[in-house]
Amino acid sequence: MTADQQQAKLVLEGLSKRYGNFTALEQTSLTVQNGEFLTLLGPSGSGKTTLLQMVAGLTEPSGGRLLVDGADWTYRPVNERGMGMVFQHYALFPHMTVAENVAFPLQMRRLPAAEVRSRVEETLRKVQLDKFSHRFPKELSGGQQQRVALARCFVFNPNVILMDEPLGALDKALREHMQLEIRRLHKEYGTTVIYVTHDQEEALVMSDRICVMNHARVEQLGSPHQIYANPETLFAATFIGHSNVLKGKRDGSDGDFAKVRTASGTFSGRDMSRTRSDEVALSIRPEHMRLGEAPTGEFDSVRGRLTDMVYVGVETRLLIALADDSIVTLRHDVATGDLPVIGEEVVTHWPKAAARVVA
Repeated sequence: MTADQQQAKLVLEGLSKRYGNFTALEQTSLTVQNGEFLTLLGPSGSGKTTLLQMVAGLTEPSGGRLLVDGADWTYRPVNERGMGMVFQHYALFPHMTVAENVAFPLQMRRLPAAEVRSRVEETLRKVQLDKFSHRFPKELSGGQQQRVALARCFVFNPNVILMDEPLGALDKALREHMQLEIRRLHKEYGTTVIYVTHDQEEALVMSDRICVMNHARVEQLGSPHQIYANPETLFAATFIGHSNVLKGKRDGSDGDFAKVRTASGTFSGRDMSRTRSDEVALSIRPEHMRLGEAPTGEFDSVRGRLTDMVYVGVETRLLIALADDSIVTLRHDVATGDLPVIGEEVVTHWPKAAARVVA
């Protein structure tokens, strides 16, 4: 075990899960640091919930080990793990008040009544529900019920909190508010959190690190900035934010850059791919693309036809069809100049340093 793993809160060593011939999770090794907020991000069927359930003890692994604080917890019963859990369905006790729901995990641990009362009051203040302590769940809004579920989880100070799509049932505005609430609680309590979501924006906002998953395996692991700015695979480039993708083949190098030959031309970018496959793609974020010819040799450009414009307030998104009928999008600040006309031929350019070669 490495020094990094020895200091970690959780270490997954080749953890996997199979159901007959179906692989729900390929062998996965992962280290989660103490106090870290790690998000498992991916589409349905990517293996993220299976991984979370094995950490929780709800699903027995087919292979590998789970270490918590250096001890082997692979087959430890769920009731002996002491982890906090928050799910999309809040699972509140309808016959209990808010205060009674939050007190429940403390009473199960047989804490003195005075300490239970004190910790419940403190936690309800932190989630801004102290004035609702005598209400029942049916008398609360969805956002308030979710805060009760969070309070019930944080109140007993678990070493690890597991959250599976906890904000999935909320509307956009409330979901964004709750993202910040969970971030604040995480910082206040310093608890290690593993969070499952398929919402890319949620992952970028909340996480210390993001584990991008697809087809029962880890695609990429890194900070939100690393994942967004330097995707290593085509899936990571397209699943996190919007990316313009020009598929092609390797075509040598251009100084520090790899060259990619596509149907619309040959372009350069930083090589992030982990394989030496000839079949690659160039990924360029829309915010790096500008109208006009390349001003210097440090830029690449491509010619196409403007097919549509989408106004989204602070910017207008221009959709441009290239020679091979693929569509690229750029974000245009109307303050920088007049917009072209739909159907007009245009040129867009971008810095070579902003493009990424992925496989």
